[in-house]
Amino acid sequence: METLSAYLAERMCRNDIISEDDKKFYAYSIQLLIERTAGLILIAIFAFVFKAPVEVAVFLITFILIRINSDGLHCKTTAGCFAASVLTAVSTIPVASFISSYPWVCIGCVAVSAVVIFAVGTIRDPNLDLSDAELKHLRKRSRIGITVIAAVVLTLLFLYPQNHFVYFSALGIIYNALSLISVKILRGEVTGDEKERI
Repeated sequence: METLSAYLAERMCRNDIISEDDKKFYAYSIQLLIERTAGLILIAIFAFVFKAPVEVAVFLITFILIRINSDGLHCKTTAGCFAASVLTAVSTIPVASFISSYPWVCIGCVAVSAVVIFAVGTIRDPNLDLSDAELKHLRKRSRIGITVIAAVVLTLLFLYPQNHFVYFSALGIIYNALSLISVKILRGEVTGDEKERI
């Protein structure tokens, strides 16, 4: 993927579509686009195989709406990212089926997860050179987003505990919180004051 994205960026540079200075940025952007697209196609295939395309789509929409601002755990390799993405999405099928039998446990997990995401706000992505102002803006958006999404999901869990789709949305919140906690543990930021917190 890296070789392909570098080749495409080089072609764009040779054809005067982008400048030499922007080549690395576009190569990285193209690589991300290819990886995300391939990952979504693979997840869609598995979702259809397990006859849960709508359910997995509900999970992905919730997960991505939160993750886009909060960020989270990143794998070191493309293969690792593919495997983690597919396993995460596919795992929601049995997990949602299990937690739907315990709606109050699910409500508690969503509430705790929402508090975790709100408290952390966002994780500083090592691949992005964000200024303190940009990070503060992302944290604000993340906190507004999780407040709205958690309020909607918790309301739906209270009103329609028998609706299995809402449990996939709940897992979007829970999995995001687990991702943020994992990053904090791996970076050793669980104890002590986090310097970057605003």
